[in-house]
Amino acid sequence: MRPSGRNGNGSAAAPSNGTNGRSQANGSNTAKVSGNGHTNAGNSNVGASVASGDDLDARILCMEKTVGTVLYRNILREYGRVNQPKLIRDLAVKRTVLQMLESAARGIERLDAVTKRLDAKTVEALLAKLQAPPLGEISDMKTLQHVVFGLEELAGSDQHHAA
Repeated sequence: MRPSGRNGNGSAAAPSNGTNGRSQANGSNTAKVSGNGHTNAGNSNVGASVASGDDLDARILCMEKTVGTVLYRNILREYGRVNQPKLIRDLAVKRTVLQMLESAARGIERLDAVTKRLDAKTVEALLAKLQAPPLGEISDMKTLQHVVFGLEELAGSDQHHAA
């Protein structure tokens, strides 16, 4: 099958009934310059997806300083099954890894906020009671959640007793 609007010689033929989507009143110059809108949009989307993949890689790399190397590497291994974000091919997996790292960053912010409200000895006692590693050595999300919730609960009960 030949594309509509072309004859057998490969040169453009004048449309007889306007079924190719262009009106005959429009000059053919604009149609030739713009081409098929779907093709251009498809090409730009491919470029955008590559850029978003590179953007995700950069954002993932920036999270290492925020969450710490141990937790960062553990999240990459657990959710991305890789040691470096650029090795993740699937954009959905990259987004998942980034979401987990952002969640870890929020957890660490909460941890910092609650440890500022509590005495250092109280924090150490709770970590020992929870059998958790020191705050800088937390290596997985479950432990981070456990520690944050425990400290927040303790800090909340201390505030109620102080009032």
